[in-house]
Amino acid sequence: MKIIFLIFFIFFTTGINNSHAEGFNTNLFETWLEMRAGDDSNQVFWYSEGSLKTFPEGKPIADMIGFDVSRIIRDTEYSNKAKQLSRKIFYFFDSETGERLSRPPIAYEYQVKDYVLEGDEIIYSVESRYGDRISYVRPTRNYNVKEIDNTIWFNYSVFINRGTGKFENSDFYIIKNDNLSDLQKYQHSWVSYGVGPVMSRAVAWRYNDFSDLPDKIQSLVSDEAPLWMNAPESISEIITLRDQVPIK
Repeated sequence: MKIIFLIFFIFFTTGINNSHAEGFNTNLFETWLEMRAGDDSNQVFWYSEGSLKTFPEGKPIADMIGFDVSRIIRDTEYSNKAKQLSRKIFYFFDSETGERLSRPPIAYEYQVKDYVLEGDEIIYSVESRYGDRISYVRPTRNYNVKEIDNTIWFNYSVFINRGTGKFENSDFYIIKNDNLSDLQKYQHSWVSYGVGPVMSRAVAWRYNDFSDLPDKIQSLVSDEAPLWMNAPESISEIITLRDQVPIK
């Protein structure tokens, strides 16, 4: 948590002459892909801790822990295209007692996130399977990037027209220092509104192996949801999971 506060301190105390204009280039596109989903040969885990609150009262509903695990699939013909194959799962606990709630976890069997670098923008789209539902986020251009001294800030937001509406905002940070561990170098903060209305927020840190995650989440997933110990291996696996959803 101290690292997150340090990053915000850097943003608000750094002179404008040390910042670079927003907009992606090839190097920043590659940096984003590696940070978010690893390289072609490994997967990465983003472990999160957060909470849910009512809106607009702000009363606690639950605490949550979970992660997403991802690998990157590069387009062999076009260097400006890539797919992120992911799974994510989150468990809920009483905010006061810490006891596990009967509320089922949020568990996406897969997500396919497509990235296309076009000019200085990323075009982003998502296909997700959650239980017996497949949903899509249409292509958007909501990605931003800014370099300030030794920090790179990636930001994107998602607007979903579902029910009362849903909004998500994600901020990812890289501190450019080879002497730092991944936990120190990479951070993610996230906030969401809807549907409910509910406000959710979380902070996340990157791990390179399931066995490095906190013991509590390791135990839950190993015992209850072993599929989520690894990202999807290939598009073929995605197709198999997609075909298991009944046509309605």
